[in-house]
Amino acid sequence: MFYQILLTLIRYIIQFFKKKSSLPQIKQETQFEKSCKRYSEFYSRSTDDENSNIDKVLYDFDKQKELFKESTNEHEKLWKSRILHENTPRGNVIMHYNPYTHTFVYYSDEQIIPYNVLEQVAKKYVIVYRCKDFFIDIPNRPDNKILDVLQKEEDSLKSKKMKVNDITKCVNAAPSDSKDVFAALKDYRSTTTQSTPSVPASTMISKKMAASTEPKIKFSNKYVRIGKMCEFNILQKPPNKKIEAVNELMFGKTTVNKAIDFFDDDGCDDLEIKEEIPSSYKMFKQLKKN
Repeated sequence: MFYQILLTLIRYIIQFFKKKSSLPQIKQETQFEKSCKRYSEFYSRSTDDENSNIDKVLYDFDKQKELFKESTNEHEKLWKSRILHENTPRGNVIMHYNPYTHTFVYYSDEQIIPYNVLEQVAKKYVIVYRCKDFFIDIPNRPDNKILDVLQKEEDSLKSKKMKVNDITKCVNAAPSDSKDVFAALKDYRSTTTQSTPSVPASTMISKKMAASTEPKIKFSNKYVRIGKMCEFNILQKPPNKKIEAVNELMFGKTTVNKAIDFFDDDGCDDLEIKEEIPSSYKMFKQLKKN
């Protein structure tokens, strides 16, 4: 009797687990996926203030170039203070934008984070800080004004590379006793232009048509990891001059012979200390007596 009851109980348990495994399992969305959906909807909408935090200087290539010549410009400091903390499937991420390099800089404990995860974090960043033009999305936003700045930067880099290549060719082609490199460069260009054969008009037209059908240079968002989460300094305080002075006195090349060197000028008026103390031990004893 006992064994029959035990067998029926085991059958019921097996049937229960079979029914539970046959039920369709509903996958629950994570908080990150819900956040991505919500901010994707915000990103698809267009508003009047979607780029209100972007200064007009950043849309002009020449003005931007002059601005970033100074190492202590206000734009880099401002965007470095606009940070976003996001919890992703690969751990926490702290991100901010660098307008000089046109990159999204981030801190994370994981060395490798998938590109699509960083795209979602950057999309949330540009919505929160109203700088949607910083996010490169050519299929959905082909009229982005930042693309013109990126294209001009690409052209300037190409022209610099061409100049360097011309000079290297000229140096290699010039004889060893010639000192004027730029004169040889001029001769090199003139000889190359004279030696080029004439091309028929039909081939020129076909080349132009082929060049027009070629896809243009496409830009994408760049992400640079610069450290772990513990390396991020949220305070960003300027260096303390007093601490620097103490460090210079304690560990610098100049020797400390006076007790007054350890104090500020305002706090040393009430101290009666001898001017010359031969050793640090005697200096300590004198301070203790006072």
